[in-house]
Amino acid sequence: MPSVRPARTRLSPEIRRAQLLECALAAFAEHGVARATHSHVAERAGVSVPTVHSYFRTREDLVAAVLGEVEVFLLDVVSDSLGAKVGVREALTSLATRFAAAAHDRPDMIKVWLDWSTGVRADVWPHYMEVLEQLHDIAQKVFARGKKEGQLPPGLNTRAAARIYLGGGHTVALMQFAGTSRRELDMLIDQLVTGVMCAGMDAARV
Repeated sequence: MPSVRPARTRLSPEIRRAQLLECALAAFAEHGVARATHSHVAERAGVSVPTVHSYFRTREDLVAAVLGEVEVFLLDVVSDSLGAKVGVREALTSLATRFAAAAHDRPDMIKVWLDWSTGVRADVWPHYMEVLEQLHDIAQKVFARGKKEGQLPPGLNTRAAARIYLGGGHTVALMQFAGTSRRELDMLIDQLVTGVMCAGMDAARV
């Protein structure tokens, strides 16, 4: 009896685009934001290059789609963690811990974020700075709330604290990729949170 090949299932446009975007995220994590191409995505998805072009016509479209996913991820994680109705220390610790977990559970997302954050000369840099400002605004509100509620010193520079704290997220993610033990990560997070809650002391600036 001759073998019968199963019929190939045709994916809906929505599902196909989601699949290609997931493959694109992996390709960007491997090759970098500046070097990943439609061909890399097609190879991972097992489709032709023209198929990828039909969903992301230009490389600019592909880059924008991938970085858009990273932007949504970052804003969701930061907003969810720092927007919780808990104490400032608990909120800050929660976000840092989630960054560490994401480096383990969603490594491609975090790798693209780290690569994007270092592309100072790239065309995508202005977009990253816009996203970073949004993240700083979210974090700054938490520090401002902490001052108002008496959880933080009245002279704390909330903008400086927000910048230092979110910058520490890079270190947390990098240490996770380096295979740092959970005990060391917990110690780093504790020191980061403790330090930033007293950072930028300057009663003349807020």
